[in-house]
Amino acid sequence: MTNFFRNKPTLSLTLVFTLLAALFLHRVLFPAAGMALAGLDARSLFMPWWEFARTAVLSGHLPLWDAYSFSGYPFLSNPQVALFYPLNWPLLLLPVRFALSWHVLIHLVVAGLGMFYLVRHLSGSQAGAWLAALAFAFSGFIAARIWAGHIGLIATDVWLPWLLLGTAWSVQRKSVWAAVIGGVPLGLAILAGHTTSLLYIGLAWGLFAVYLLWSSPNRWLVVRQMAIMTGAGFLLAGVQLVPLAEFSTVSSRAAEPTFDFATAYSLPPSHIITWLLPEFFGEPTRAGYWSVPAFDELTYYVGLLPLLGLALALRQPSRLTWFYLVLLVLGFLLALGSYGFLYGIFFDLLPPFRLARAPGRAAFLLVFALPALLGEAVAQWERIEWAEKQAGFLRWLVGGTAAAILTSLAATGAVFAAQHPTDTSGRLWHQLGGWGIAFLVVVVSGWLLVRYFAEVDAARKRWWLGGLTLLLVADLWIFGFKLVGVGGTAVDPLWTDAKQIIGEAELRVLPWGISIFEQNGAAQVGLGSVFGYNALEVGANIAFAASVPDPRSTAYDILGAGYVVSTTPLQGVEEGERPLTLLGNTDRVWVYQRGRTLPLARLVTQTEIIPDAAQATARVHQPDFDPVTTAILEQEPDCALPGGVVEGTAVITEKSNGFWQIQTSSPTPALLVLSETAYPGWRVFVDGVEQEWDVAYTAVRATCIPAGEHTVEWRYQPRSYAIGGLLSLLGLVLVGTAVWRKPW
Repeated sequence: MTNFFRNKPTLSLTLVFTLLAALFLHRVLFPAAGMALAGLDARSLFMPWWEFARTAVLSGHLPLWDAYSFSGYPFLSNPQVALFYPLNWPLLLLPVRFALSWHVLIHLVVAGLGMFYLVRHLSGSQAGAWLAALAFAFSGFIAARIWAGHIGLIATDVWLPWLLLGTAWSVQRKSVWAAVIGGVPLGLAILAGHTTSLLYIGLAWGLFAVYLLWSSPNRWLVVRQMAIMTGAGFLLAGVQLVPLAEFSTVSSRAAEPTFDFATAYSLPPSHIITWLLPEFFGEPTRAGYWSVPAFDELTYYVGLLPLLGLALALRQPSRLTWFYLVLLVLGFLLALGSYGFLYGIFFDLLPPFRLARAPGRAAFLLVFALPALLGEAVAQWERIEWAEKQAGFLRWLVGGTAAAILTSLAATGAVFAAQHPTDTSGRLWHQLGGWGIAFLVVVVSGWLLVRYFAEVDAARKRWWLGGLTLLLVADLWIFGFKLVGVGGTAVDPLWTDAKQIIGEAELRVLPWGISIFEQNGAAQVGLGSVFGYNALEVGANIAFAASVPDPRSTAYDILGAGYVVSTTPLQGVEEGERPLTLLGNTDRVWVYQRGRTLPLARLVTQTEIIPDAAQATARVHQPDFDPVTTAILEQEPDCALPGGVVEGTAVITEKSNGFWQIQTSSPTPALLVLSETAYPGWRVFVDGVEQEWDVAYTAVRATCIPAGEHTVEWRYQPRSYAIGGLLSLLGLVLVGTAVWRKPW
């Protein structure tokens, strides 16, 4: 068995990381029914998304459209669904409560292996690569994201070391086919779905290109290999990139790129201390958290050993050291967001940064750079001849750091005693405990490093490395282990109560004053909703729905809202024009019937042409406008409408996600208005013949119907997936050819 593992180092390393990841996640790998990986986004986003996608795929079709959210939503165009991401495919066979946890386990292994092979390739140290891999895979950053349920972010970020490894390897091999294979991690990172993370992966990759150009004698080779990698990665991800590009042109983020929006969740400078004491401001599971909101967005702990590695790297710097340092400083300055200057420059000069949020996430570059610096430092110190001079530096480093920690510990107690002479706070003991753990870890880490570098016997050297491993894992797991747990998956009872009150309904519900994290619960109980919870939204739809913040608004008539759902009684809405009527309530929810409810499909015979969206929306809310008889269009329709009173009917005979069948009957030509989101890719057929459709009221769809009786079918058949699929197929052919050519 020992010989087997020696002969199969990749397999053995994979098994070791899998075992460690399984130990770290053991409480969540096999959750009971009704439970799953905890985290707001895990429960509110990924659970309903993956259930929806899994049901569709196992039924034999792609979940292109979701008719239940946002008055209709291009479900698969949202990259975070990540249905085209290969590592998600086997998870479709599992119940979602298992799939979420195993998804995280797989990516912890991907993170560890990627960092190990990158550091070993660039620095040449097995020990340094091992320690760097542990610090990266089990960092507080990843643990906090598990706690928050940020599944897509983890899946995207862990491909950075693989991307840099593929770049260095392809340049070393000098082969076009090596560059094609090197582009696979880029394609996987894109398909993993978290577009904001791709910004920082791209920055790191660009800086790595500068490093390679600086250190390589053949600069043209570097440029060529990276260009081929980019092309290969984009081709592989084409099936997701093309629909995303289409979505980006109409998303609400594209419509509202403000600096305040982009810099939400910036990293306060005071949080630098959490790189030394991760729980200085508490943590949300036991002690409580008492800093600015969003614990998960401000947590970037990688352990104390990498901080010692930073000092060691500066003592023996290499060119690679400077690359990591630049990456570290850039990540920190960008993470400051509104507290610093650099993010503002990027916001002004680089358009993608106008669409992103949470500058604190740029500190991921620090989470990557510090473990990599540790690996490089170990490699450099392994190469030098050990002498008392080097031992003295390490001892002074550890001793000085320990003394500073003890001083800080005493100062913390003294300041608190001066401010609260008769009171003892749990926060004080919490912070003193953090200083105490930091002191212990720094002293023991320094002693183990001295023993490791001074040791000449290979067998004993492995024992000292084992001690460093245990200490690093303990340091990270003391912080991160408590953040991994399970929680209930049941939809919020407010929605089950609302469903019971409303019953089966064709009209949509209008959530009012309900947390965004609970917005997707309507779809989970089978209620269509005007709103939902998602990272990307159709801008025109959201702007129209929110144009007048009143549940009696005409906009909600047009969007097919028949009911208002609230967690508290609404004041002042049961009076005035089109008042709401209380339909029923429980102690968790109040459900109101709206005063005017328009059917989802209806005929009108009058139009007003208003090309400007703002003016059109304003016209909708004017007292003399009647949406029952009149539609607002951007341009003249293809049919001549008679005006007057509507005498025809439109009856929905069949509907599903991405399909409507409607029987119309009218003595005159009319305009069929369908209260569902206007979005590219919809096609309309009248008696089997395709025709054009128009955007009505800036947000929904409409088409002309001749006089008489007709069958109208709306089908969501976007060409973007066909185009993207062909690009991905071409990418797969290229990668397959590259593997066949064996450029290694």
